[in-house]
This record gives sequence, C-alpha cells and structure tokens, in this order.
Amino acid sequence: MKNTQRFYDIEMLNVTTVIEHVFCPKFTYYGCVLGLNQYEEKRGTVIAGRKLHSKHEKSNLSYLPKNIIGRKLVALLLYSKKYLFVGKVDEAIETNDEIILIERKYSNNHIIGGTMKTQLGLLSILLEENLDKPVNKAFVIFSKEGRYIVEFQIDSKIKKFALDMLHDTKNVIVNGISPYAKFDNRCLNCCYRKICPMGSLNTTR
Repeated sequence: MKNTQRFYDIEMLNVTTVIEHVFCPKFTYYGCVLGLNQYEEKRGTVIAGRKLHSKHEKSNLSYLPKNIIGRKLVALLLYSKKYLFVGKVDEAIETNDEIILIERKYSNNHIIGGTMKTQLGLLSILLEENLDKPVNKAFVIFSKEGRYIVEFQIDSKIKKFALDMLHDTKNVIVNGISPYAKFDNRCLNCCYRKICPMGSLNTTR
C-alpha cells in the first residue's frame, strides 16, 4: 500500500539523502518516512566537514588541479527535471570540453566506496543536465591529516549505480516499509541506534 503521509517530498529528493540511504537504508526510513531528526549538526565529523567546505567556498576560489585550465565553479545548487532530485556541487572546473568535479572529504580513509560513488555519480548527472557538458572524472581530496588526492573516473556504470540508489531511496519513501539492514561497526555510532532494532539489540550505549 502506498504511503500517503510521507514526510519527504520525493520530487525534491536531496543527494545527501541518497548517500545516507547507501550508508544504511534505515536512515531513509527513520528520517524520510517517520520524520525523525538525526541531529547530525551535533556530530564532530559533520561539523568539521561543513567547515572544510565552507572554507574552500570562500578562500580557495582560484584552486585548479595541476595541468587543468578552466573556470572554477563553486556552490552550485542544481535540480534534475529528468530524475527529480536536487544537489549542491561544492566545487567543479568547467573546461572547453568537460566539467571536472572536486570533492573534499575530512577523512583518512582514501577508499572510494559506495557512498562516494553515489555522490559523484549523482552530482555528475546534475552538472551534465544543467550545463550540457560531460563529466568523466573527479578529484577527491582527503585532508583530515595531511593531503591525499585521488583521481576517480566517472563512467556510465557509476552513473547507473547512482541512479539505482536514487530509485531505491524513492521506493522506501513511497512504500513506507522499513528496509532490511544488518548490524556492523557503523551501528556503534549511528544516531538512530537507540530505536533501530539492529543497533539497540547489539549495543549498550
């Protein structure tokens, strides 16, 4: 049965919501279906990450990766009419032939996993639809301790994966059914662990 009282408008689904869904689909259920606030603004890593993006939006406007010539794009809020989602591109470079994403992460983990692939895929789709230029790669800059840059190729498989995750997120919101999830180390610091069966049954905090 279709849920007619959902708390989230799927026609304005945010990229961040899809990323959280990939991290754990229970986030979508608790946040978008039940409307429970996760209070992420109180989490140290979230605060540090937001400060990092804010700093570079204001003070690093001239940064271009080595051997790249183009126009810097900063803090673009874009909407996809084709796929019905919205997202913010913190940094990108527009060249004559393409657009290159720049994503900064406050982390020492340099692995490009499912959440990052989803983010880069969806942001590339937003840029291509709105600016009519291809997005084929991104520079991911990790800067919690030191500075480490990963060049990541964004191909059709990455974009399809991201759209599949978008579709899965919308399905949970529309259907209103709690999705399956399994316990792992991420549950230990989850903001929903006290009410989630997977987190509350396996942690004591």
